[in-house]
Amino acid sequence: MSDEKNQQVANVLEWLEASAAAHPDKVAFADDASELTYARLERGARSVATGLARAGAVREPVAILLPRGVLQPLAMFGVAYSGGPYVVLDSGSPRERLAKIVASMRPAQLLCCDETRELGEGLLPGRCLDVRAAASLEPDDELLADVRLASSPEDLLYVLYTSGSTGTPKGVMVTHANVASYVSWFADTFGIDESTVFGSQTPFYFSMSVSDLFACVRQGATMQIVPRALFSFPVRLVEFLNERRVNTLYWVPTALQIFSRWDVLSVAPLEFVRKVMFAGEVMPTPTLNYWMDHLPEARFADLFGPTETTDICTYYKVDRRLADDEPLPIGRPCEGLRAYVLTEDGRQAKVGEEGELYVGGPFVAKGYLGDARRTMQAFVPDPLDPARGLVYRTGDIVRMGEDGNLRYVSRKDTQIKRSGYRIELGEVEAAAVAVEGVGSCAAVFEAARDQIVLFCTGRKLDRDRVAKALRARLPHYMVPDRIETVRTMPLNRNGKIDRHALAALGASA
Repeated sequence: MSDEKNQQVANVLEWLEASAAAHPDKVAFADDASELTYARLERGARSVATGLARAGAVREPVAILLPRGVLQPLAMFGVAYSGGPYVVLDSGSPRERLAKIVASMRPAQLLCCDETRELGEGLLPGRCLDVRAAASLEPDDELLADVRLASSPEDLLYVLYTSGSTGTPKGVMVTHANVASYVSWFADTFGIDESTVFGSQTPFYFSMSVSDLFACVRQGATMQIVPRALFSFPVRLVEFLNERRVNTLYWVPTALQIFSRWDVLSVAPLEFVRKVMFAGEVMPTPTLNYWMDHLPEARFADLFGPTETTDICTYYKVDRRLADDEPLPIGRPCEGLRAYVLTEDGRQAKVGEEGELYVGGPFVAKGYLGDARRTMQAFVPDPLDPARGLVYRTGDIVRMGEDGNLRYVSRKDTQIKRSGYRIELGEVEAAAVAVEGVGSCAAVFEAARDQIVLFCTGRKLDRDRVAKALRARLPHYMVPDRIETVRTMPLNRNGKIDRHALAALGASA
């Protein structure tokens, strides 16, 4: 890797400009219908920024409401050229949630297209700019140069909204410096280079997309944006990945489980994939072993972290085969970060002792937009050395293993107490997924009935056999009260298991 790429950039647009100069005719982003070369992406983004400036949106927040595809990165880099932060809206979300995000972000303009204009006008009347029309404008180079001169690495690049426990979305503020630090680590650690072809699964309003999108542009790589519909037709999905010569995947485990559940790779092998990374939820070890068996030459890595650390704060490069009932480590802190495991009384946890994960360093976001109270609760002075600044309380319960690798236990908000026992629902799930025949699972606590309900997928799954296996693996107070089988797990828009939908399903049973 060149010394230039190892140097920290002040603005992520420097990556785009360097890649456009080095690879003008190379495809940067492609979907099932169109593609953008680096030259077209750079010029189009500068044109979009010019259109935003003419509409009065210079160094102002901008909302992006577009269908999944190449128009989204075009719009994102266009907003970056205008000097403001962007928020990517999910056009499939309930209108009420979108309205809350718009009310929080207060965008000066909304970038839309013909397919989303009606919804956009309902959210931000009179301030919707067609991204295709803007991309056809002549760039105002003098104006854009002035915007760049006024920029700072600490400027916000985007705001990404996550679910809040109060029902109000939390807007995580991420800067150019955050992304520059994190993506440089990601690309260097996992050997992303100009030969990389990403198969993008995660939506652009989800923090995982930050990794492959910006690493792609930093390295002059290519991203193939996988159509969402293909995940319902896994053989066609393999055909798409092979046709586009995709060699690198960074997906949520639920998407990877589609292949193991239906044994797709035995009948439709992946020809080019050599890197498989995953994050966003716990990877079932049997699923990982399936992929390792079918892609023996590939490298695998478990990445872990919240949106508040840009994307990732710990990682584990899989260096051995694990037993099906052995939980996969989440590894060690990313280089350049400091991470602590603290007990409830503020002590640094010993090896094998559970505690909450705290993270500090350059990947850590600037807090929640317009929400000082929640920011102060989550971003706190370093409890071990306040002089080092703030750290983020992740809310994740972990423990350090004898091998020096962290292991995920559960979320603080999924810990329950019943009959005097503290129960980690994640531990129930880890035991269940190791049972032969269980495809995927999720444990839900029904407080009204004081019951743990385990939902499982699996062909011809014998619930009595699963229950018997769990009684042999778990203490009596952790054994689920009910086991429900479902044909497929309900998924949210990020492709992860929708636990709220399962809770509603369980309550109606």
